[in-house]
Amino acid sequence: YFIPPGQRRIVMLAAQSDAPVLIVGAAGSGKGAIAKWIHDHGVRSSRGYVIANRDLPLLEQVIPAHGGTFVIPEIAERPLGEQRALFTFLSSKSVPHPKTPSTPMLLNVRVIALTSHSLDHRTQAGLFSEELLKKLNVFRVEMPDLSKR
Repeated sequence: YFIPPGQRRIVMLAAQSDAPVLIVGAAGSGKGAIAKWIHDHGVRSSRGYVIANRDLPLLEQVIPAHGGTFVIPEIAERPLGEQRALFTFLSSKSVPHPKTPSTPMLLNVRVIALTSHSLDHRTQAGLFSEELLKKLNVFRVEMPDLSKR
């Protein structure tokens, strides 16, 4: 795994924390590899590592990640409704129970979000939830383009 020299400390701190992580970088810059490294070197390493499928609703996919890590590729491309639902999940750590939707189901999940887009610009344009950006931005890892390595 390539950890950019200027990002080593933040990646190490993120691995030892349970807080959300936002990994930003161009396509092919190693965002997914860093997410896996953080999981493998963290307190959840013995638990599940679930990567969200872009074609399925997010909250339906978070349940199998209980106890482990839930990775969301290209978070910027998720619809605003899903962004609001993810913000609610990060705030409450619960989702509607699959069998009894009126009952919340508490989940212990660490979220790592990946993006190749500028979330600051997308927030200003009204395409990304400012609340969610604040929730995800606890640990922000900036991956340099391959041409800059």
